[in-house]
Amino acid sequence: MSCENKKTLGVYERCADVYLNNAIKHDNLDMIKAKKKKEKLEKFIKDGFSSLPIGSKILEIGSADGANALYLKSLGYDVTASDVSNIFLEKIKDQGLRTIKFDCLEGEFKEKYNGIFCWRVFVHFTYDDVMKLLERVYENLNDNGIFIFNAINRETRDVDCEWVDFEGEYHMGEKRFYNYFRKEKLDDLISKTNFKIDKFFYEGGSSNNKWLVYVLKK
Repeated sequence: MSCENKKTLGVYERCADVYLNNAIKHDNLDMIKAKKKKEKLEKFIKDGFSSLPIGSKILEIGSADGANALYLKSLGYDVTASDVSNIFLEKIKDQGLRTIKFDCLEGEFKEKYNGIFCWRVFVHFTYDDVMKLLERVYENLNDNGIFIFNAINRETRDVDCEWVDFEGEYHMGEKRFYNYFRKEKLDDLISKTNFKIDKFFYEGGSSNNKWLVYVLKK
């Protein structure tokens, strides 16, 4: 694990309640927009894992408020939600989800999964962190397993990386490490594994290219 990621995880362990409160406040500013955003993500999640039979085991890495894990459960999957923050984990447990405290770069995978979902987590990774996680996920997916993740597109930013505390939805009161990724570099890392890129697209932001979104298949 990089020192950047380790320090950032410490912020989440201390300040997750601030994140949760600001996310709710942000959504309440424009509830129609928040609803459309949620519906769009849920459609993508459903389509992304559509090749997996009902009852398949899916792990979510970095579940935060548990909304995505809860939706996956509603689709009939056997879902495990995970995070490093006890504050997030308590929030998730309150929704009746199975939870584990899990650091995806250092913790031991207790079982193999049919799908792994990792949304808005790569933002805090270095390229070395990404390579390590790709290898670990590949090892802990069953054959034909699906790995879904996204990363912020470097083309939409003025710097490669930065320590920042954003305002609004992502405000936490402490700076976190953010890394912005070039598609060609991520493609190169993926090519060093046995993953196949099943789907790729750009999504979000004013030009619809803020996020690099990948669906990988083992």
